[in-house]
Amino acid sequence: MIMDFMKLTLLQNAIGFKNGMKKRFFLVLCGICLFSLLITCAGAPKGEIYGGLGQPSDPVPVMEKARTGTLPGGLRYFILENSTPENRAYLTLAVKAGSVLEADDEQGLAHFVEHMAFNGTARFPEDELVNYLRSLGMRFGPEVNAYTSFDETVYGIEVPVETGADGIRRIPSTALAVIDDWTRAITFAPKDVDDERAVILEEYRARLGAMDRLRRQMLPVLFKGSQYAVRLPIGQQEIIENAPASRLEDFYRRWYRADNMALILAGDFDGAALEDSLAEHFSISAPATPLDRPSFDLPNPKKGQAEVLILTDPELTATRIDIYYKRDRQIPRGDLSYYREEIIDILIGRMLGFRFEEAAAKSETPYIYAGAGNIRYGSSSRFYVMTAQAKTAAAEDTLAELLREKESLLRYGFAENELALAAGSLVSDMRRMVSEKDKQESSGYINYMTRFFLQGGNFPDLEWELDAIERMLPHIGASDINAALKDYFKYDDVTVFISAPEAELANLPTEEQTRRMLRESRKMKVSPPEAAGVDEGFLSSAPNPGQIISRSSDEETGAILWELSNGAKIILKETNNKNNEIIFQAMARGGNSSAAPEDWRSVELASEMITASGLGPYTHADLMKKLADKQVALSFWTGGYYRGIQGSATNEDLENLFEMIYLGFTDPRIDPEAVNALLDQRRTALAQRSANPEAFFADEVNKVIYGGHPFFKPPELADLSTVNTGSALAFIQRCLNPADYTFVFTGNLDINAMQSYAETYIASIPQSESFDEWTRLEFRRPGKAEKTFYKGKDDKSLVYMTWFAPVSYSEPLSAATQVLTEYLDIKMTEEIREKLGGVYSISVGVSVSPVPEGELSMSVFFACDPRRADELSQAVLDVIGQTAIDEDTFVKSAAALKKQWETSMQSNSYIAQSYANSSVLLDLPLSRLNKRPQYYDEVTPADIQQLRSLLLQDGPARFVLYPGE
Repeated sequence: MIMDFMKLTLLQNAIGFKNGMKKRFFLVLCGICLFSLLITCAGAPKGEIYGGLGQPSDPVPVMEKARTGTLPGGLRYFILENSTPENRAYLTLAVKAGSVLEADDEQGLAHFVEHMAFNGTARFPEDELVNYLRSLGMRFGPEVNAYTSFDETVYGIEVPVETGADGIRRIPSTALAVIDDWTRAITFAPKDVDDERAVILEEYRARLGAMDRLRRQMLPVLFKGSQYAVRLPIGQQEIIENAPASRLEDFYRRWYRADNMALILAGDFDGAALEDSLAEHFSISAPATPLDRPSFDLPNPKKGQAEVLILTDPELTATRIDIYYKRDRQIPRGDLSYYREEIIDILIGRMLGFRFEEAAAKSETPYIYAGAGNIRYGSSSRFYVMTAQAKTAAAEDTLAELLREKESLLRYGFAENELALAAGSLVSDMRRMVSEKDKQESSGYINYMTRFFLQGGNFPDLEWELDAIERMLPHIGASDINAALKDYFKYDDVTVFISAPEAELANLPTEEQTRRMLRESRKMKVSPPEAAGVDEGFLSSAPNPGQIISRSSDEETGAILWELSNGAKIILKETNNKNNEIIFQAMARGGNSSAAPEDWRSVELASEMITASGLGPYTHADLMKKLADKQVALSFWTGGYYRGIQGSATNEDLENLFEMIYLGFTDPRIDPEAVNALLDQRRTALAQRSANPEAFFADEVNKVIYGGHPFFKPPELADLSTVNTGSALAFIQRCLNPADYTFVFTGNLDINAMQSYAETYIASIPQSESFDEWTRLEFRRPGKAEKTFYKGKDDKSLVYMTWFAPVSYSEPLSAATQVLTEYLDIKMTEEIREKLGGVYSISVGVSVSPVPEGELSMSVFFACDPRRADELSQAVLDVIGQTAIDEDTFVKSAAALKKQWETSMQSNSYIAQSYANSSVLLDLPLSRLNKRPQYYDEVTPADIQQLRSLLLQDGPARFVLYPGE
């Protein structure tokens, strides 16, 4: 797998927002987290700004519970004992070898070596490694994976732990043998290498498209003068086709050395016992010669240098502006001064994220969204990046807005209230993380330690961070923020990329216009930021409470069941999955299909309108500020046949969640300006959607499988002119009878508090006319059909095959469909990918839907060489139609599902969703969730055969997209 660090829709380390009522920032686990009092303007001496922690060059202490060291051969290791999720261990091998280390005739071989790691090692020849991992119930993708980037290759597996006769929990020795073989004993049999070429070439093909074409034009400009400009990890097609096995082994032996790799282990095992025995499992020898790994960095920034690249592509669907400001080189350090710099960067990112989101909610803003953040390449190269997606015909205005924001930052920085909001938000996040310190996911720790090994920096304990931030943050003020901002733009060495659909060419600024805008931006008129505050609380006074009129419990699950005086039903399930998390799901029957046909497009957008508009008397921007220092989220959603509300909170912020639920039911809000901004976003998204071959194909398939029914028809630009906010609000108001809903709460519940809040904020919601049934829409499934489409520039086909059959829903049937999905996934991978070399990946899905009537469905999707579309389609039919069931694969399939269930049961969201489904959609006991492993065990090969026979009675409907003629 290729790790793509040039995805233009994301910024590494950028702090930004997505649509939703409560906005979150992603913080790498145990990364820069903040806990503080109010920020004060600081001008303290250096000794004080570190709050007594030490001097600027003093090291940040390494996480105390992490065991680190070096094995006799020189292999570094990181071990972390962590019990979430239970009974699981995560094993990672990180290698500081990526595509930048390839010679000219090796381009693509770092990635090729990664593939070969799964195709044979000394102790696991051919497919034995894959078979072993599947025997543990592990699946490729979620639990077994690897990636190659410019600078590194990283392998990861997840396995169940074993408990020995001595009671010690251990990683299976065979799993450790897999990692050991990867360090020193990957085999490169010529036949295996030749077989894998086809798979890698199909991965190469799968990546073709508009974004790949942009990437290949942009990287040489952005990385000019460095190895990164000429070393895309996927490599060169002719080298992949022709490189001999010996050349791959040369690369492997040169860079997979003990002093260039690290073993990173985290999970529910005995860490001390593992460390004591580690040398017995890993026998890689010390290298005979010192490591000579070159470091590749970008040229130093030059004052006033500007590069502009304007690109169009017929398959692009969006116009993007990306501005890269090159910064001084900096190697990540593990000292206090670097830690403080990171805190300041996070604060700036969060403040700017608030600004961008508030602006995007205004209809006059020329962009749909914007973001900014620092990114790194190599050991020390850095950029500060500002990026935005422009509305239709608004590229020049969007560029102007980004430049205006830059000038505002340089001249005025941030207002004190912006700093306070950012600090409050970070305070809340840090408190949440500390409260869950023993419930953090092992996978997060793995990512954190891997980043530390590969990039440097620090990884302290959460408790140390809490103490450090308490000491440092009061001394971070406006002067520190402004100094950092000036450093971001110190050289004004800038690269501007403007990428757009060909249809937008006439609306784009020229290169000369862009350069002129860059020069003249320094003279722009900008205003200082407004210091707008927000009042506390949601409700001026608590509503008159209702009552709980019925109390019972579910004997099999222990769930508490209440019925309220207004007819609402509540299910409470206490868990210890998290220390301080409460998940909320409310669901009711009846959805968009019950609206009048002329209102379908309006009600389809109704929940998004509500979310974009705010809540009660508060605009979306008001809510963003009110919730900045809280851990609470709430959103509405509607589907074709049912609807709901979902949310989450900590115990400290739980009353705010209930207040928001009450406001959502009693005072739904549609803000005309927010709706106009939302519709602008939709117009922009739909204007060029059909230019993208994948989107075009998906829309055409959708039309056929739903028989052309107008309700299911993909939205088109013209449909937006029919959207009516009055119809949307009327539909939402129809959906707000509390008696229609079952409210589910899972997590670390305080039952007494839940009773008080339920009576005050849910039982008090007035009843209205019931809307508690779905409307069935009649349409005809395609049966056996063949549809061919032509679109796209690349030598790539997409194939989608689907089958449908009417059935009566049952839990055993649902379990059987999951087993069949797993079974076919393995078989398709073995046959279509491994044996035929026809695809990079192939997806299979079998499911049974209960709503509005039972229906069984199966689908297969893959991308391939257009000349092989028919051959591979027939191979899919052959796999599905096999009369005999492979017992070994069947057993692995059921085992994988049971392992997945074990992990899922440690998720409060999973339990809440299951209980809501049981109560509202299925009318089944809550205990169906606990019985799932039993259902998997009871599925037989005969059940699988019966399912296949039922599906194959009619169909398939096959859809093939070929390149445009």
